Amino acid sequence: MESSNNTLQPKNPLGFKIGIHYAWIIIFIAAFIHMTGGSIRQAFGVLIVPLQTEMGWSFTAITLGYSIASLTGAFLAPFTGMATDRFGARPVIMIGAVFFLLGAIITGLVTEVWHIWISYGLCLGVAQACFNVPILTAASLWFQKRLGFGIGLLQASHGLGPAIMAIVMGGLLTVVAWTTAFWGIALVGGGILFVLLFLFRSRPADINVRPYGAPEDQPIEKKLDPTITALRSKTYRKRMQSTSAFWKLVAVHHFGCVGHAIVIIYITPIAISAGLDLVTAAGVLSTLAGVSVLTRFITPVMADFVGSKWCMAIMFILQGLPVLLLFFTHEVWHFYVWAVIFGIGYGGEGSAFPIINRQYFGRGPMGRSFGWQQFGAGSGMAFGGWIGGVLFDMSGSWAPVIILSTVASITGALILMSMAPTNKTLIGDWEESLPPEARTPTTPLLAPAD
Repeated sequence: MESSNNTLQPKNPLGFKIGIHYAWIIIFIAAFIHMTGGSIRQAFGVLIVPLQTEMGWSFTAITLGYSIASLTGAFLAPFTGMATDRFGARPVIMIGAVFFLLGAIITGLVTEVWHIWISYGLCLGVAQACFNVPILTAASLWFQKRLGFGIGLLQASHGLGPAIMAIVMGGLLTVVAWTTAFWGIALVGGGILFVLLFLFRSRPADINVRPYGAPEDQPIEKKLDPTITALRSKTYRKRMQSTSAFWKLVAVHHFGCVGHAIVIIYITPIAISAGLDLVTAAGVLSTLAGVSVLTRFITPVMADFVGSKWCMAIMFILQGLPVLLLFFTHEVWHFYVWAVIFGIGYGGEGSAFPIINRQYFGRGPMGRSFGWQQFGAGSGMAFGGWIGGVLFDMSGSWAPVIILSTVASITGALILMSMAPTNKTLIGDWEESLPPEARTPTTPLLAPAD
């Protein structure tokens, strides 16, 4: 495999000297994209009661918009992973930014329930697929060491965004018109997205640097021949998919997302049905998302040092069992205490997936792997976000919704417990079947330049 010499001069997109590795700038940019792109979708529960009250639409019809978004993201995730492996993360994320802007603008104009299905469902679903997989793939490429710390910071932002957005949206919808609220989100969020993407790079070699933690004598790779890139990606993917761990991780992501999708979509209506007003109920969602920031950061860091399997299994259990406390939650302070307890497991449930992938499959073109796991996650979010409304509309009770959330999370924990230990890479010899010119003995595969 062709690589450059060590005399290439680094290119700093910022235009001025910084005292840290550019990998940390990438994490900052990716974190904001996570916060902006994911938070508006994760705060969907705040919209349910206002839409039901003003428009007269049912829970089932409203939450179908969220499910369409999750399904769209799920089905597109393997393809955005494929595109990321081939073209790099940056152009894929740019497409997502365009759809985020369109989705927010169109949502501000809805007058029929099917408008929500298009704006929130299709547009924000495409944006989700174009954000999640490339961001995780790029973060993995920028770190050779301390990946857990970098991913922890990135995942923490994914919890902070909804924590802020739930309160912002709840407050905006009480003081300004629907259109003003969403057009403001489109203008501010979309504008900052495009500015930050100007500074984003898909891989370290795009600016002639090594990944964070790489030794100084490690060559800086140049853009690979497309034929070799495709061959390596295909070989790596086939080896991953030949393991049971690959498919179990897809299932784990699915059940974990069913468990928390039910909560983040329906906790606001559940709180309102107990007598809380919209802003106070939105604060419950904001609180659990805010608390999740801590374990979103801590869990990948711990998983990087002690192994991912049991760290994740424990967090799945801590996500599932506290949901049963909603049977005994009636007062305002009850809901806020419950939000703190649930937020601990919720934050750690999904944040270590990039770490367990690294521990099982080593370093390689991870886009398609993350894509398939995001398919599991998106389908879980779609099912959980929609089935809760169906169960409530059919039974008139939140009881079956609460029970289903717990069962889904515990199922994910049991699958994790059945998996192989993470102290040994499962496909460490994946390059042996490649021709010599496609192998790399010292450095991992990097996605093609932008």
